[in-house]
Amino acid sequence: MYAVIKTGGKQYRVVAGQKLKIEQIAADIGQQITLDEVLAVGSGEGLVVGTPLVSGASVIAEVLSQGRHDKVRIFKMRRRKHYQKRQGHRQNYTEILISDIAHGTQSAKASAAVAAPAKKAAKTKKTGDDLTIIEGIGPKIAELFIAEGITTFAQLADTSVERMTEILHAAGSRFAMHKPDTWAQQSALARDGKMDELKALQDELNAGKAE
Repeated sequence: MYAVIKTGGKQYRVVAGQKLKIEQIAADIGQQITLDEVLAVGSGEGLVVGTPLVSGASVIAEVLSQGRHDKVRIFKMRRRKHYQKRQGHRQNYTEILISDIAHGTQSAKASAAVAAPAKKAAKTKKTGDDLTIIEGIGPKIAELFIAEGITTFAQLADTSVERMTEILHAAGSRFAMHKPDTWAQQSALARDGKMDELKALQDELNAGKAE
């Protein structure tokens, strides 16, 4: 059994046990949420289509993480006007796991085998921060810092630019080209929970560097 839900102005086709990223919802990691804007539910000849919603249908999901998509870059230029403008935007998202699809007496729940890895991943994540939130740091660079014992925003904020540069150069030329000038500043904002200020700063950056 599957369901078509609507949230954040978008529609999604979901089944029990599925992970997906939706428009950001104000909820804590691990919290159970109910999505009651169900446009269709069922399967095959038993599919029920709402007008516009299916009465009594709901989808239960568990919040796995909160994050931001990759930056979308916008470049505007007017010919012969000497006008150029660069702009960036990173959309927030909430990653969820569909736990249950319910409609009347029918219910489709995610199996324990599917749910268990999600809980394990959430538990493992508590050992450090997601350093890739910092503009300019990808998964490979994050691994370099973790190998040096830098696993949290607080530790990265206290790391000098010289030390970051030393780590990057030691890893080879493909990493040496990166400039960590703003990484400590970004990390300090993330450490203090100032995500709006961090977003505003990152919108002015290009791959972690001031434009």
